[in-house]
Amino acid sequence: MPAACLLAAGLLALLLSSIWSNATDDKFVVVTPPGWTQGRTIALVRSVNGTLVRGGNFGNVVFASSTDAAFPARLRAAGAWLVEPAPLAPGCSETVEALS
Repeated sequence: MPAACLLAAGLLALLLSSIWSNATDDKFVVVTPPGWTQGRTIALVRSVNGTLVRGGNFGNVVFASSTDAAFPARLRAAGAWLVEPAPLAPGCSETVEALS
């Protein structure tokens, strides 16, 4: 139960911060179910024609980019729990492909 409360509080904080942030319309934080690996989460993003921006601190959290207005809805339909616009700190806007 304490873990569920922490998860709910964290998701609420994330939602509120995205509402009051300078988030861009084409970058999103993507949260998939617990237990998903980062590879599976990245595959989900790519399966709906998104671009990986960077990984998160957990395997089931990544930052992705897409100019497609239906991108969040398609991610949710494919299994993502949360897809919200996300501001990225300066220096975090390069794609993973550009870094390799």
